[in-house]
Amino acid sequence: MSHQTEGTPGGEFIEVVGANTHNLRNVSVTIPKDRIVAFTGVSGSGKTSLAIDTIHAEAQLRYLNGISPFFRQFISPKDRPQVDRIAGLGVTLAVDQRRLNRSPRSTLGSITGLNDFLGLLFARMPALGPEAVEFPELRGLTSAYFDRYSMEGRCKRCSGLGYVVTPAEDRIVTRPDLPLRVGAGEWFERANSGEYLALPALAERHGADLDRPWRELPEAFRHAVLHGTGDEAISYRIVSRQKKSGTETVIERSVPLKGAVFEVSRLYEAAGSDSAKENYARFMRRQDCEDCEGSGFGDVPRTLKVAGLTYPEIVQMPIEELRDWVETIDATLTPMQREVAVNLLPDLGRRVRLMVELGLGHLRVTRSAPSMSGGELQRARVTAQLNMDLTGIIFVLDEPSAGLHPADKHPLREILHALRDAGNTVLLVEHDPELIALADWVVDLGPGAGREGGTLVASVPTVELSDNPRSLTGAYLAGRGPRVRRERRSDAAAAPRLGLVGIDVHNVRLDRVDIPLNSLTCITGVSGSGKSSLLHEALGASLAATLRGERPEVVTAVEGAGAVDWVTVVNQDPIGRTPRSNPATYTKAFDLIRKLYAATPQAKSLGYGAGAFSFNSPGGRCEACQGYGRRQVDMHFMPDMWVECDVCEGRRFTPELLAVTYHGKSVDEVLAMTVDEAAEFFPGPAPLAATLRATQQAGLGYLQLGQSGTELSGGEAQRLKLANAILMGSGGRGRGLVILDEPVTGLHPSDVQRMVDAFDTLLAAGNSVVIAEHDLHVAACADWIIDMGPGAGDRGGKVVGEGPPATVAAGPGVTAQYLRPLMAG
Repeated sequence: MSHQTEGTPGGEFIEVVGANTHNLRNVSVTIPKDRIVAFTGVSGSGKTSLAIDTIHAEAQLRYLNGISPFFRQFISPKDRPQVDRIAGLGVTLAVDQRRLNRSPRSTLGSITGLNDFLGLLFARMPALGPEAVEFPELRGLTSAYFDRYSMEGRCKRCSGLGYVVTPAEDRIVTRPDLPLRVGAGEWFERANSGEYLALPALAERHGADLDRPWRELPEAFRHAVLHGTGDEAISYRIVSRQKKSGTETVIERSVPLKGAVFEVSRLYEAAGSDSAKENYARFMRRQDCEDCEGSGFGDVPRTLKVAGLTYPEIVQMPIEELRDWVETIDATLTPMQREVAVNLLPDLGRRVRLMVELGLGHLRVTRSAPSMSGGELQRARVTAQLNMDLTGIIFVLDEPSAGLHPADKHPLREILHALRDAGNTVLLVEHDPELIALADWVVDLGPGAGREGGTLVASVPTVELSDNPRSLTGAYLAGRGPRVRRERRSDAAAAPRLGLVGIDVHNVRLDRVDIPLNSLTCITGVSGSGKSSLLHEALGASLAATLRGERPEVVTAVEGAGAVDWVTVVNQDPIGRTPRSNPATYTKAFDLIRKLYAATPQAKSLGYGAGAFSFNSPGGRCEACQGYGRRQVDMHFMPDMWVECDVCEGRRFTPELLAVTYHGKSVDEVLAMTVDEAAEFFPGPAPLAATLRATQQAGLGYLQLGQSGTELSGGEAQRLKLANAILMGSGGRGRGLVILDEPVTGLHPSDVQRMVDAFDTLLAAGNSVVIAEHDLHVAACADWIIDMGPGAGDRGGKVVGEGPPATVAAGPGVTAQYLRPLMAG
């Protein structure tokens, strides 16, 4: 095993010697400083392993070692990046797309630090102005008063959420044309509460026939079912039978009924976990909190003003408007307020201007992380890390172009050049040939992926890479790389449609949008034009609700839903947040593999069942690390750290269980296999072979089966979910609709063809595929395009072009002008 030793400063270069992190194979490279250096190669070639998991990770560990000896006890040589020596390494700041925070409480403001700036601004300035007269008790005002999740700043009624969840009659009774206990509503099809048993007695009291449709029953009966009987008692019997003895117990009850609305609310509040609450959440609907008018803030932030605006009014602004407010606020301040603002406004102004330049100007400060596209979330994290005033820093950026329309890339180019010209080094992990061409130097890894990659193909000035015959990236820089091709599978214009009627979500307000079925539909448009809102909330969430028999929230109706049996959203959220999750467990391949091991004569003789080969349960796992293979160390004021288990040395299992082999391989050796290797090793059984084949079709043949889910990029996590969707689409579940947002994020141009082929696999099985995508080479081979725009935010949200790619390319709009050359070529 290689080890890390401290190197001496390397002057104008970063010198990496003997890097073996992940799939890197003894890579040694000299990287010029004060330059833009692009790390390139096919997906899985080792770019991120070198730039982030070796160079940036080593810089972090040196920083920890310098802070306190306390941390050193947790960092053994085997936990460090596997590299012999790195010289010339300075301070690094990294934006890693594998660590995108999609917590529901995470917002654009919290990710970018805007909340901190604005909170300080409001905490310090009102007390110096005339508004302080109204709040003499708030002389100790702090920024916590402007945090809607803090005790001081939150609305007391909704606890900062901005909404309350209340039972909804139309979600309790979803099919009024059917009888109460035979389809009118799921709530009445099972005994959710004791009142279920009182329905026959209540019906008899009101002369209601329970076999008739709900809407035909007496109004007084319907009101009593939903809202109770007030003080009127209803007498009914509860009969329970003992299975073993066959005896019956009869309980006579005579009590007023509370009604389904009350019972839903009671059980929801009593649920002890989020998963338990989900059982009842489908019978409820969110409503804006009346006390805080949906803002989530308490009295102080909703009353105090700076330059005429309250804190909730400020954070509801689009970033573009916030920029204008920041740039004009100085003229409205008192001299004392100006003294405070001089320390805050310059940094705040720089941050919001950078966000506008990165294509985030259309978003509001309160926009939640789960509702942002992967590209928007990535650029928000870039904003948090970039500081144009710094010099001598090594910035490590993981695909900053993700989610950017071709028209939005120019500002990013200027930002990269500004960082370099300020005396910084920019290490850019990137697939986009346009951005790679802007770099001063290229470090190309490969030549293939996984174990076929991990070697240095070239480390040269960018202009020289085009002439390297071993470099696939060089071929694309020279314009000779093969582009994605696809035979048309459907006449989308004549296909049956899924109609979204009355759309109203974020900036998208449309009378109707039609999605052709059994077709590849691509939603295009500039960043912020409404693609993700249309894709996820108007289409995905609304269709899912309709298929559950519920009323969708952001559309009036979904027409043609009867032609679809299921819907799945293939997003870029992590497959898990601990090392316990991996491709084998996520795809269920490991369930099948464990059964194979349990069926061996050796396992049977030792009494090992399939459960013993699971690292998630006791029996054969290493109990020192509970099957993680790593231990989590609390770093107190810094993020927790995972270190390799010193008992099992990362192998997860006990020595006795590891002695059991299948065709000569122990279970941990199988977990160390790539998907491609496993597909050869396991030609059967058929379900396992199909799972591995689907993972290969999604372009992930290079991943190790046991690779930690925390090490996967957002694009890799999405493609794992695509593999599951391929299995669903061919598993006899009927006709599905598969939704993907920016599916070729993280893919080298040479790998995009495999992704498009995976779409065709789904279509061939009778399913439909809808994607939102900025890569117009992919859009050009779709069956149907819906182009959103014409601009971002309030200037977007409309359909500016619709039809086959050639039709959209011939029309108006920004996308059309970039699509036309591709169609002509």
